Amino acid sequence: MLVGTTRKALPLRCWPILASLALAACGPYPDDISGTLERIERSDRFAVGLAGLRPADEQAARAFIGGLEQATGATATIDDAPLEAQLARLEHGDLDLVIGEIAEDSPWLAAVAVIEPLSRRREGRRRLGLSPVAMNGENRWIALVEREVRDRAGRGA
Repeated sequence: MLVGTTRKALPLRCWPILASLALAACGPYPDDISGTLERIERSDRFAVGLAGLRPADEQAARAFIGGLEQATGATATIDDAPLEAQLARLEHGDLDLVIGEIAEDSPWLAAVAVIEPLSRRREGRRRLGLSPVAMNGENRWIALVEREVRDRAGRGA
């Protein structure tokens, strides 16, 4: 045992080390695994895939994309294709966001981040949400998209 120390003093001596480790663990959360938002901010561009939307839904989706453009200061490139093709492109990294009607029981729910819908409707027994969809793990990007959905809902848009 060290001279002049007690068992009570040892935890006090460890406190600065523990505090340093705790602060080091407080990294920038949320973070993007693939750096989506950083890339969008750097390039001033992001890619959105619309998925065969009905005219009223397309109008709502384009207005939502306009809000994202304002929030990011970036310009969206938009294309249209069937939902499965757009989700595959998202998964492959060719798109940053997909907007389409996603069923509440879609098998894609486990593979991607389906964000709160812009609107909902029923088709037979299925409930569909007109939802923005991003890659799982792109937390800063997802947080920005979620914030825009909430802001849009708060404005009654």
